[in-house]
Formats: sequence, structure tokens, C-alpha cells
Amino acid sequence: MSMGRLAGKVAVVFGGARGIGLATVKEFVAEGATVFSSDIRETAETVEGAAHSLVDATDEDQVDEFVRGVLAETGGRIDVLFNNVGIHLGKPLSDTTLAEFDNIFALNVRAAFLGTRAVLPHMIANKAGSIITTSSNGGVMGRPADPVYNATKHALVGLTKSIAVAHAHQGIRANTVNPGAIDTDMLRGTLMSPEDFEAKQHQLTASTPAGRVGEAWEVAKAVVFLASDESRFVNGVALPIDGGKAAGAMPGNRYSLDFELGVR
Repeated sequence: MSMGRLAGKVAVVFGGARGIGLATVKEFVAEGATVFSSDIRETAETVEGAAHSLVDATDEDQVDEFVRGVLAETGGRIDVLFNNVGIHLGKPLSDTTLAEFDNIFALNVRAAFLGTRAVLPHMIANKAGSIITTSSNGGVMGRPADPVYNATKHALVGLTKSIAVAHAHQGIRANTVNPGAIDTDMLRGTLMSPEDFEAKQHQLTASTPAGRVGEAWEVAKAVVFLASDESRFVNGVALPIDGGKAAGAMPGNRYSLDFELGVR
């Protein structure tokens, strides 16, 4: 029997309580990793083989303390970091307040910065590590309905590419996954009501070449690939997981927030 693609690896997840994060925690465990998950909320589902901690990923002290705790348990090893903290903001630029701007950058960019900064020195010391960050297809294309959100996702791609080129010679890889509309609790319950989700299925699918929304496990499988040694020559990549949406607009469908929400 195979030991799994991540056998023997230690994986840290920020934003692992629900959606793509929880799906990734499950896949990491299934592939043999020792998993330390964190979120500002309790996990929606207990995953055997994964430890879950309450951590505010925007709080420097909490992030550093969490990482120190992981290192103490693993003898100084963290092989995989998955930054998956983020929120959406669907507002035109002219309607966005400074408080909203600061809040979304604090969550979407600051969290990834703090998590990566806490883990990176230890990966460098071990001369190996894979850092994966959830961006969005909005991080590789322009979208009119959510410009400030897209700015945060472009920032994550830029940060990731810079880490990749700065630390490749030290055995570090850094990549992003860039989902489109993914069927998660956040999509169904936060960005729209469950009733709206069902009513707008045709809109959500019409702008996607694949003709459907994605599933959280489909993103998680890509994260596993980027975490594994199978991708050891993959570095600095922004990987769209959106049914082809980032490749170009579908004929006759104007891009809108209703069509593509890019949530974690």
C-alpha cells in the first residue's frame, strides 16, 4: 500500500476550518502528512490526524506563537505551508471605504505575509519547503466588480513570485492556487443566500468554459500536488483552478460578480 505523496511531511494550514482549507486538511492527512491546522473559528469538522488551533492569522503574536508550538512538536520541521486566509469584497472602487480597504488587505495579504515570515526561516534552515497561497483567478486578470479584492489577490501572486525567485536556491518553492467560483459554505451562505445561489446557478456557470462551479476538493488536490515532491520543479506559478475562466471571456457573457466570485 502506498504511504501517500506527503508521507513524513509536516504541513501547516492557516484558514483550515471550512471550504477549501478544510478540504485541503483532509487531503493532506489522506496523503500521509502530519497536519497542524488553524483558523479564527472552530473547525466545521474534526479531521482525525490533524490538530486544529484557534489563531487570528492577522495577529503577529498569535501567528508566531502557533508556529513556535508546531516547531516544538516536530523538532523544528515544517515542510509545507498553506496560506488560505481571506475574505471577499464585491464593491466598485468609488464605493469602497478606507476601512474596508484596510480590512481586506489586512486579512488577505497581511495574513499570508505573517504566516510566511514565521515559517520561512525554518524552511531555509532545513533547505526545503513548499509554500502555497490561495489567490484567485482575480489575481491573474482584471475584474470590474471587485477591484480592491482583486488588488489583494494580485498582491499575493506578486509576493509569491518574489519568494520563489529569492529562495529557490535555498530549496524553497512558492506557488499560488487561483480558484474561480467554488461551491463552499462561504459562497452559499456569506456572499449570497442559499436561495440566491440556486437561482443564480445559470449565471455562475454561464461565464465558465467548463459550464459549472468548482468543488473544494478540486482545489485541494492541486494544493497537494504543489506540496508534494511531484512538483519539485514547479516554482513561482499562479495556477488557475476555475474551469478555464482565466483563459478568456465566454462569448456573449459579460463578466460580473454574479458569474465569478473567486472565494476560498
